[in-house]
Amino acid sequence: MEDQKPIILWSHPRSLSTVFERPFLQLPQEFHVIHEPFVPIVYANEHKNFEFLNRISLLKSTDPITYVHHLSPILNEILAPHYYNEDKTHTLRVFVKEHAKHFLQVAEGSPLLSKEILSMFKHTFLIRNPEKSVKSFYKAMNATNEAFDKAGVPMSGKIEISSRTFGIKQLRILYDLIKNASGEEIALVDADDLVQDPEKILKKYCEMINVEFKKEMLNWKSVKVEPTLATLFNVPGLDDVWFTNAMQSTGFDKTINNDEEIEYPQSVNDLIDEHKPYYEYLFQYRIKI
Repeated sequence: MEDQKPIILWSHPRSLSTVFERPFLQLPQEFHVIHEPFVPIVYANEHKNFEFLNRISLLKSTDPITYVHHLSPILNEILAPHYYNEDKTHTLRVFVKEHAKHFLQVAEGSPLLSKEILSMFKHTFLIRNPEKSVKSFYKAMNATNEAFDKAGVPMSGKIEISSRTFGIKQLRILYDLIKNASGEEIALVDADDLVQDPEKILKKYCEMINVEFKKEMLNWKSVKVEPTLATLFNVPGLDDVWFTNAMQSTGFDKTINNDEEIEYPQSVNDLIDEHKPYYEYLFQYRIKI
């Protein structure tokens, strides 16, 4: 197919975005999947722990993006050829999952938000009703802070529920930026639609990104969560908080879209109300069932 640009799925927390990676992980001979590559930069900047930045490769003169910026090597790695076999005869298409808030947070004011750079990627979006995603985020945030407590992380390192940490607003900002820069129709998926009719939604999504849909993309085996956040934050059990449901899933089962209800503070309801307009704006552009 002509359009083989790296695919980026822009999302917000608790939008089923990690589950959305699973169909592409099912096809290792076709896709190279990258999970949230910008998180180390965000963490380094927020916590003034810059050892993570030292792990990022230096720019090369042959790189397509050569701006002096920590994001540049990561974007160049996404753009670089990736192969399935050792003799490098079979190129893989790259699929990246990331939260829009992370990218905007570290790229703000840089040339990396230019039309020139954004046009190097195939941008797609995933949204989830804040009535569900904000509540899920609140529970995950509380569980995270409990894990921080057990690990002796100081109060300054804990997560607060706010517009900045949630991110549907930032998702809308990035959507408009990319839409205006590309002028292309953008594949945007609503999580409820995906769970209700996964085959129809995923087929249309694949069509819009020039990928051949295959039935095996709809079901998978549960896998053990590999420690990524636990290693990054040095907090045991953190990956179980955020990824266990996604990794233990075996398909787009309706149960993954339903969290147990608890009593929520007013701040949660306020955040839901704040983000509804951004969600509803993006919702009008979704792939429709």
